[in-house]
Amino acid sequence: MTETPNPLLNDKPLCVVNIGIELFADTLRQQSVDVVQVQWTPPASQDEDLMSLLDSLI
Repeated sequence: MTETPNPLLNDKPLCVVNIGIELFADTLRQQSVDVVQVQWTPPASQDEDLMSLLDSLI
């Protein structure tokens, strides 16, 4: 299988900004992609049910 060049990249190196889950950034780094990792968590909220749900995802 041959790779077709992406005309949007114009043969420029790819650099990705990853927000949140670092596993995504690690996977890209393993493929020699430059990655900037941004540490982010959802803002605090008064809704305890929503916060519990978000906590279970992280």
